[in-house]
Amino acid sequence: MNEVRERLLSIEQKHKLFKQQQFIFIAALGRSREQAREKAEPVSSVAQVQKYMTHHCSNATDRRIFSLFLDIMAHLEAVLKLVESTSSTLNHSSEALETCKKLLSSNCNISQLQAQYPHDEINRLSCNEARNYYGGVVSVIPLALDLLKVISFELTRAADQALPSTPKTTNSLPQPTAAVASNAESTPEEQSKQSTCTSKISKSAKVTCKSRGEWHAGKPAWRPPGRTRK
Repeated sequence: MNEVRERLLSIEQKHKLFKQQQFIFIAALGRSREQAREKAEPVSSVAQVQKYMTHHCSNATDRRIFSLFLDIMAHLEAVLKLVESTSSTLNHSSEALETCKKLLSSNCNISQLQAQYPHDEINRLSCNEARNYYGGVVSVIPLALDLLKVISFELTRAADQALPSTPKTTNSLPQPTAAVASNAESTPEEQSKQSTCTSKISKSAKVTCKSRGEWHAGKPAWRPPGRTRK
């Protein structure tokens, strides 16, 4: 799973750059939606962003930010195929994997997605109207990254458990298995966080691509402590 982890780190770096340009992305979507005469509807799929870049892109800046978004999505899909192949080899089933496959489908309706704390993409949108129109499209990358990290952890654990243990002999000390080595490298706190994340995804990650994306749907965006809701 080293290749998966390296690819995820690379995607995270690109996503940091994309987050810095989120306002440019939203402005580009606004101009493209106006040209496409779709201002009354939220951005609901990755395919819609591709259509904007191909047919309704008004300048080079908009085309560049759309290309960055679609490039990140393409890299996420590549990692998904890699973990899917590994999962098949290990005969490992995963609810997080099935959810991620639906989420990264180009025609999946993502308009109702809302990335929650510690992600701040929703809070960076200027108003409730912007959140209604663009909350899903800015949430899809961080949520897909979360899922792929969970799947990577699951597959690493499954691979460790599949390794045969080393038999003990009277002439030599037993060698630690890969599972023991892996657990020794992770602190109890890290293992607890990974387990909690896996459990949370398994219970709440639901995406319905035939109608509307429901994962994290209807949940209010996180607000920092000390502020009261009106």
